[in-house]
Amino acid sequence: MPTAFATVTDINPPKSRNDPCPCGSGKRYKACHGAAQVAPLSVIEPTPTSSVEALMYRALAAQQTNRLDEAAADYDSALALDPKQPDALHMRGVVALSQRDPHTALNFIERALAAGLDNQALRHNLSLAREGVAVLDALPDKVVAFERATLWQPDERSAFIPADDVGVLCYFLPQFHRIAENDAWWGLGFTEWTNVRKAQPNFAGHDQPRVPTTLGYYDLLDPSVRSRQADLARAHGITGFCYYHYWFRGKRILEQPLDAVLRSGDPDFPFCIFWANESWRRTWDGGQNEVLMQQQHDAEDDLAFIRHLLPIFADRRYIRVRNQPLLMVYRVDGLPDAAATFERWREACVRHGEMPPFIVVANTTYTGSPLRYGADASVGFPPHRLNRQWVADEATRPEVNFRGTLLDYRKIAALLSNEAESDHLHYQCVVPRWDNTARRQHDGTTFVHASPERFEAWLRAALLRARRQLPAGQRLVFVNAWNEWAEGAYLEPDTHFGDRYLRAALQARYFDPGALW
Repeated sequence: MPTAFATVTDINPPKSRNDPCPCGSGKRYKACHGAAQVAPLSVIEPTPTSSVEALMYRALAAQQTNRLDEAAADYDSALALDPKQPDALHMRGVVALSQRDPHTALNFIERALAAGLDNQALRHNLSLAREGVAVLDALPDKVVAFERATLWQPDERSAFIPADDVGVLCYFLPQFHRIAENDAWWGLGFTEWTNVRKAQPNFAGHDQPRVPTTLGYYDLLDPSVRSRQADLARAHGITGFCYYHYWFRGKRILEQPLDAVLRSGDPDFPFCIFWANESWRRTWDGGQNEVLMQQQHDAEDDLAFIRHLLPIFADRRYIRVRNQPLLMVYRVDGLPDAAATFERWREACVRHGEMPPFIVVANTTYTGSPLRYGADASVGFPPHRLNRQWVADEATRPEVNFRGTLLDYRKIAALLSNEAESDHLHYQCVVPRWDNTARRQHDGTTFVHASPERFEAWLRAALLRARRQLPAGQRLVFVNAWNEWAEGAYLEPDTHFGDRYLRAALQARYFDPGALW
């Protein structure tokens, strides 16, 4: 069995992992040769000689295409047959590193070392696992500091972060009106409110179902609703909406609210496009069931898509960064050749007298740096990429049929608000709360211990980071989301918290000028 499952190029590490990589890439060492690396399949002999090896080849193929759960399962199957197989132990640890689970990674990599595997790659990945464990072990102190920050209140000495210094953009879901497709797929009259209304609590104190107050169970085809949403947002420090945009090879879905905004010029509120470029399936989480709307990408569609956006970019309300129209992409790894797609978009815009788009990709499922895809920047998208160890404590006990996940908002906010600075332009994203059990019921993910005060502290930290780390004119913070009611991620008023989340968004712009964040 070959032993070179993972390799690290012979690069002498700098003193700090934040220093530039000696290879000359321009990236920080931790994001270049200092990251966990997996060898290409060509390094591995192609013909397995045992069932253990066959499982390992399959696991490696899944690992290299970011199907990490499949890779972990195959490595586990291989280890069930041969518990001391050193390469399987090592690579199972690397998968755990990619899943941001350093304790599991450390366990497997140390077992690989004990089984006799000792090379530069293993030592490198072992150090990454130990670093990750150290970060998580410091979590209690970070949570204490974060909880202390939630107690701070503005006074006459407070400073204020104006909207023209740091913008706050909210992801915006348009699925609050009937369309023929949803009637056919989910039943007559289906909108996002259908799931919201039928939600049931899964544990004591579980805030379900969520009930709107100020705006009610609205229909986004009503222009007065759209105007009231913009008024609420503007009054509470929100500077724009990122409309989810659904384009399937020329066919658009849920387009009517934005089209009405474009036609009418109302509301007079900034916006941008966030292309949700994944196939629709008969499960809410992108599972492998029946495909309802299929994404298909090629050069012709690339050009059709960007030409369709040109009139939208021309709207005076459209959000720009460096005078370029802001265009966000949900699944960059869903594009066959993202760099080529983005280059076509830029060339087409220039040919038509428009600035090239400023392309920001969401941190969902891709691996590596967004720069290798040709993007200008990345943006956070929690609950994607959350550590599996950020689970809630035993104090919250779900009912017996619940098969989902309870994550501790305090841990998530404490760690994400203290993330290391990226090697590229990266925008922070703050989540007010998350609970998609309205869609998934017994299989959902819920953030417990979420509150307006904790959201305010996290958003304040993100605003201050943007002031420190981002260039002037490019300072943005994102919120997931304005109105994702069925995912429990929204700022709009409800019966439980009233308008406290909106007030928290505004309060977050006040800060203590003497504090260190």
